[in-house]
Amino acid sequence: MTAGDATSGPLARLGADPNDFDAVIQAVRFELYRENIYGALEMVEAAHHVHPDPRYLEQATRIRSWLTHLANRDAYIAAQDAQYRRLRWRMGLKLIEKRIRMMLGRKTRKMIERRARDPEFQALEREVVAVHARRVLDAGSGEGGVAMALAARHPDMQVDGVEVSATNVRIAHRLNRFANARFRQGLAEEVHQAFPGASFDLVYSFAVLEHVRDVDETIRSIMTVLRPGGRFCFVVPMHEFRARGPIPDYAPVHGYA
Repeated sequence: MTAGDATSGPLARLGADPNDFDAVIQAVRFELYRENIYGALEMVEAAHHVHPDPRYLEQATRIRSWLTHLANRDAYIAAQDAQYRRLRWRMGLKLIEKRIRMMLGRKTRKMIERRARDPEFQALEREVVAVHARRVLDAGSGEGGVAMALAARHPDMQVDGVEVSATNVRIAHRLNRFANARFRQGLAEEVHQAFPGASFDLVYSFAVLEHVRDVDETIRSIMTVLRPGGRFCFVVPMHEFRARGPIPDYAPVHGYA
Protein backbone atom coordinates (compact mmCIF):
# COMPACT_ATOMS: atom_id res chain seq x y z
CA MET A 1 0.00 0.00 0.00
CA THR A 2 1.35 3.43 -0.91
CA ALA A 3 0.60 6.63 0.91
CA GLY A 4 -1.67 7.62 -1.95
CA ASP A 5 -3.55 4.34 -1.76
CA ALA A 6 -4.13 4.78 1.97
CA THR A 7 -5.44 8.33 1.77
CA SER A 8 -7.65 7.55 -1.24
CA GLY A 9 -9.28 4.66 0.60
CA PRO A 10 -10.89 4.47 4.04
CA LEU A 11 -9.46 7.74 5.36
CA ALA A 12 -10.38 9.87 2.38
CA ARG A 13 -13.97 8.63 2.43
CA LEU A 14 -14.45 10.31 5.80
CA GLY A 15 -12.14 13.24 5.17
CA ALA A 16 -9.67 12.30 7.92
CA ASP A 17 -6.06 13.49 7.79
CA PRO A 18 -3.63 10.75 9.01
CA ASN A 19 -1.52 13.44 10.68
CA ASP A 20 -4.48 14.51 12.82
CA PHE A 21 -4.65 11.68 15.35
CA ASP A 22 -7.68 13.01 17.22
CA ALA A 23 -9.72 13.40 14.02
CA VAL A 24 -8.85 9.89 12.87
CA ILE A 25 -9.71 8.36 16.24
CA GLN A 26 -13.07 10.16 16.23
CA ALA A 27 -13.78 8.71 12.78
CA VAL A 28 -12.68 5.27 13.98
CA ARG A 29 -14.96 5.44 17.03
CA PHE A 30 -17.83 6.47 14.79
CA GLU A 31 -17.34 3.29 12.75
CA LEU A 32 -17.04 1.18 15.90
CA TYR A 33 -20.34 2.46 17.25
CA ARG A 34 -21.88 1.57 13.88
CA GLU A 35 -20.50 -1.97 14.47
CA ASN A 36 -18.28 -1.61 11.42
CA ILE A 37 -15.33 -3.18 13.25
CA TYR A 38 -13.36 -4.17 10.18
CA GLY A 39 -13.86 -0.74 8.62
CA ALA A 40 -12.53 0.90 11.78
CA LEU A 41 -9.51 -1.41 11.82
CA GLU A 42 -8.83 -0.67 8.16
CA MET A 43 -8.87 3.06 8.89
CA VAL A 44 -6.41 2.77 11.77
CA GLU A 45 -4.04 0.57 9.77
CA ALA A 46 -4.17 2.96 6.81
CA ALA A 47 -3.47 5.95 9.07
CA HIS A 48 -0.53 4.15 10.68
CA HIS A 49 0.88 3.30 7.26
CA VAL A 50 0.90 6.96 6.24
CA HIS A 51 1.79 8.40 9.65
CA PRO A 52 3.48 5.77 11.90
CA ASP A 53 2.17 7.05 15.20
CA PRO A 54 2.50 4.36 17.92
CA ARG A 55 -0.95 5.33 19.16
CA TYR A 56 -2.40 4.06 15.87
CA LEU A 57 -0.59 0.77 16.36
CA GLU A 58 -1.92 0.52 19.90
CA GLN A 59 -5.47 1.16 18.70
CA ALA A 60 -5.17 -1.41 15.90
CA THR A 61 -3.88 -4.03 18.35
CA ARG A 62 -6.79 -3.30 20.66
CA ILE A 63 -9.37 -3.69 17.90
CA ARG A 64 -7.78 -6.93 16.66
CA SER A 65 -8.06 -8.36 20.18
CA TRP A 66 -11.85 -8.08 19.88
CA LEU A 67 -11.76 -10.27 16.77
CA THR A 68 -9.70 -13.19 18.08
CA HIS A 69 -12.83 -15.32 18.53
CA LEU A 70 -13.17 -15.36 14.73
CA ALA A 71 -9.82 -17.11 14.29
CA ASN A 72 -11.33 -20.59 14.24
CA ARG A 73 -14.60 -22.45 14.62
CA ASP A 74 -14.08 -23.62 18.21
CA ALA A 75 -13.07 -20.17 19.46
CA TYR A 76 -16.12 -18.64 17.81
CA ILE A 77 -18.52 -21.16 19.36
CA ALA A 78 -16.91 -20.83 22.80
CA ALA A 79 -17.10 -17.02 22.76
CA GLN A 80 -20.74 -16.97 21.67
CA ASP A 81 -21.81 -19.51 24.29
CA ALA A 82 -19.86 -17.78 27.07
CA GLN A 83 -21.73 -14.58 26.27
CA TYR A 84 -25.14 -16.22 26.50
CA ARG A 85 -24.27 -18.11 29.68
CA ARG A 86 -23.50 -14.76 31.30
CA LEU A 87 -26.64 -13.15 29.93
CA ARG A 88 -29.22 -15.91 30.30
CA TRP A 89 -28.10 -18.52 32.80
CA ARG A 90 -26.66 -16.61 35.73
CA MET A 91 -27.71 -18.22 39.01
CA GLY A 92 -29.99 -16.20 41.26
CA LEU A 93 -33.63 -15.48 42.03
CA LYS A 94 -34.25 -14.15 38.53
CA LEU A 95 -33.07 -17.43 36.99
CA ILE A 96 -35.23 -19.45 39.40
CA GLU A 97 -38.24 -17.31 38.51
CA LYS A 98 -37.45 -17.75 34.82
CA ARG A 99 -37.32 -21.53 35.15
CA ILE A 100 -40.66 -21.59 36.97
CA ARG A 101 -42.25 -19.48 34.23
CA MET A 102 -40.74 -21.84 31.65
CA MET A 103 -42.25 -24.90 33.35
CA LEU A 104 -45.66 -23.25 33.56
CA GLY A 105 -45.52 -22.12 29.93
CA ARG A 106 -46.01 -18.47 30.87
CA LYS A 107 -42.73 -17.29 29.40
CA THR A 108 -43.51 -19.01 26.10
CA ARG A 109 -46.95 -17.40 25.84
CA LYS A 110 -45.63 -13.93 26.62
CA MET A 111 -42.74 -14.36 24.21
CA ILE A 112 -45.07 -15.31 21.36
CA GLU A 113 -47.44 -12.44 22.10
CA ARG A 114 -44.53 -10.00 22.15
CA ARG A 115 -43.10 -11.34 18.89
CA ALA A 116 -46.46 -11.11 17.14
CA ARG A 117 -46.51 -7.35 17.81
CA ASP A 118 -42.98 -6.82 16.49
CA PRO A 119 -42.86 -5.09 13.04
CA GLU A 120 -39.91 -7.23 11.92
CA PHE A 121 -41.80 -10.41 12.76
CA GLN A 122 -44.88 -9.13 10.95
CA ALA A 123 -42.79 -8.42 7.85
CA LEU A 124 -41.32 -11.93 8.05
CA GLU A 125 -44.77 -13.46 8.44
CA ARG A 126 -45.95 -11.69 5.28
CA GLU A 127 -43.07 -13.32 3.38
CA VAL A 128 -43.93 -16.73 4.86
CA VAL A 129 -47.51 -16.36 3.63
CA ALA A 130 -46.43 -15.04 0.23
CA VAL A 131 -44.35 -18.15 -0.60
CA HIS A 132 -46.82 -20.58 1.02
CA ALA A 133 -43.95 -21.85 3.15
CA ARG A 134 -44.22 -25.38 4.50
CA ARG A 135 -40.66 -25.62 5.84
CA VAL A 136 -38.79 -22.67 7.32
CA LEU A 137 -35.27 -22.40 8.72
CA ASP A 138 -34.20 -19.94 11.41
CA ALA A 139 -30.44 -19.51 10.90
CA GLY A 140 -29.35 -18.23 14.29
CA SER A 141 -32.44 -18.92 16.36
CA GLY A 142 -31.27 -17.70 19.78
CA GLU A 143 -33.76 -18.76 22.45
CA GLY A 144 -36.21 -19.69 19.70
CA GLY A 145 -38.72 -16.88 20.13
CA VAL A 146 -39.26 -16.13 16.44
CA ALA A 147 -39.34 -19.80 15.45
CA MET A 148 -41.87 -20.64 18.17
CA ALA A 149 -44.05 -17.67 17.26
CA LEU A 150 -44.15 -18.88 13.65
CA ALA A 151 -44.84 -22.45 14.76
CA ALA A 152 -47.67 -21.31 17.04
CA ARG A 153 -49.32 -19.15 14.40
CA HIS A 154 -48.81 -21.58 11.50
CA PRO A 155 -49.37 -25.10 12.87
CA ASP A 156 -49.11 -26.73 9.41
CA MET A 157 -45.59 -25.36 8.92
CA GLN A 158 -42.36 -27.00 10.15
CA VAL A 159 -39.79 -24.59 11.62
CA ASP A 160 -36.20 -25.64 12.28
CA GLY A 161 -33.85 -23.48 14.34
CA VAL A 162 -30.06 -23.65 14.24
CA GLU A 163 -28.18 -21.81 16.99
CA VAL A 164 -24.47 -21.56 17.80
CA SER A 165 -24.94 -21.36 21.58
CA ALA A 166 -25.64 -24.60 23.46
CA THR A 167 -27.03 -22.45 26.28
CA ASN A 168 -29.62 -20.89 23.97
CA VAL A 169 -30.55 -24.29 22.54
CA ARG A 170 -31.20 -25.62 26.07
CA ILE A 171 -33.41 -22.62 26.79
CA ALA A 172 -35.29 -23.11 23.50
CA HIS A 173 -35.94 -26.77 24.33
CA ARG A 174 -37.36 -25.78 27.73
CA LEU A 175 -39.57 -23.09 26.23
CA ASN A 176 -40.79 -25.06 23.24
CA ARG A 177 -44.39 -26.28 23.38
CA PHE A 178 -44.81 -26.95 19.67
CA ALA A 179 -44.32 -30.22 17.79
CA ASN A 180 -43.66 -28.30 14.57
CA ALA A 181 -40.66 -26.40 16.00
CA ARG A 182 -37.26 -28.06 16.43
CA PHE A 183 -33.91 -26.71 17.59
CA ARG A 184 -30.35 -27.90 17.25
CA GLN A 185 -26.89 -26.52 17.91
CA GLY A 186 -24.90 -25.55 14.85
CA LEU A 187 -23.47 -22.70 12.81
CA ALA A 188 -25.40 -20.69 10.26
CA GLU A 189 -22.50 -21.17 7.83
CA GLU A 190 -22.84 -24.96 8.13
CA VAL A 191 -26.58 -25.45 7.62
CA HIS A 192 -25.86 -27.16 4.28
CA GLN A 193 -24.19 -29.93 6.30
CA ALA A 194 -27.18 -30.33 8.62
CA PHE A 195 -29.99 -30.41 6.04
CA PRO A 196 -30.43 -31.75 2.49
CA GLY A 197 -30.24 -29.27 -0.36
CA ALA A 198 -33.39 -27.37 -1.33
CA SER A 199 -35.07 -28.36 1.96
CA PHE A 200 -36.67 -25.03 2.87
CA ASP A 201 -39.17 -22.68 1.31
CA LEU A 202 -37.88 -19.76 3.36
CA VAL A 203 -34.81 -19.06 5.48
CA TYR A 204 -34.54 -16.09 7.80
CA SER A 205 -31.78 -14.70 9.98
CA PHE A 206 -32.35 -11.92 12.52
CA ALA A 207 -29.29 -10.02 13.81
CA VAL A 208 -26.88 -12.84 12.95
CA LEU A 209 -24.95 -12.00 9.77
CA GLU A 210 -23.04 -9.20 11.51
CA HIS A 211 -21.58 -11.81 13.90
CA VAL A 212 -20.61 -14.69 11.61
CA ARG A 213 -17.00 -15.42 10.68
CA ASP A 214 -17.62 -15.28 6.92
CA VAL A 215 -20.76 -13.66 5.49
CA ASP A 216 -20.24 -15.00 1.96
CA GLU A 217 -19.75 -18.55 3.22
CA THR A 218 -22.85 -18.25 5.40
CA ILE A 219 -25.03 -17.03 2.55
CA ARG A 220 -23.74 -19.79 0.25
CA SER A 221 -24.64 -22.38 2.88
CA ILE A 222 -28.11 -20.89 3.32
CA MET A 223 -28.76 -20.72 -0.42
CA THR A 224 -27.85 -24.41 -0.71
CA VAL A 225 -30.70 -25.48 1.59
CA LEU A 226 -33.18 -23.01 0.06
CA ARG A 227 -35.40 -24.40 -2.68
CA PRO A 228 -35.42 -22.71 -6.12
CA GLY A 229 -37.77 -19.76 -5.89
CA GLY A 230 -37.58 -19.71 -2.09
CA ARG A 231 -36.82 -16.59 -0.05
CA PHE A 232 -34.02 -15.55 2.24
CA CYS A 233 -35.01 -12.83 4.72
CA PHE A 234 -32.49 -11.22 7.04
CA VAL A 235 -32.15 -8.30 9.42
CA VAL A 236 -28.87 -6.65 10.38
CA PRO A 237 -28.41 -3.56 12.57
CA MET A 238 -28.03 -0.27 10.73
CA HIS A 239 -26.70 2.10 13.35
CA GLU A 240 -26.77 5.40 11.47
CA PHE A 241 -26.44 8.47 13.63
CA ARG A 242 -24.84 11.88 13.82
CA ALA A 243 -22.41 12.92 16.50
CA ARG A 244 -23.20 16.20 18.27
CA GLY A 245 -19.93 16.23 20.18
CA PRO A 246 -16.79 14.20 20.79
CA ILE A 247 -17.46 10.46 20.49
CA PRO A 248 -16.49 8.56 23.67
CA ASP A 249 -14.15 5.59 23.68
CA TYR A 250 -15.63 2.31 22.51
CA ALA A 251 -15.26 -1.13 24.06
CA PRO A 252 -17.38 -4.23 23.35
CA VAL A 253 -19.66 -5.21 26.22
CA HIS A 254 -18.53 -8.84 26.17
CA GLY A 255 -14.89 -8.28 25.27
CA TYR A 256 -15.28 -9.18 21.61
CA ALA A 257 -16.98 -7.65 18.62
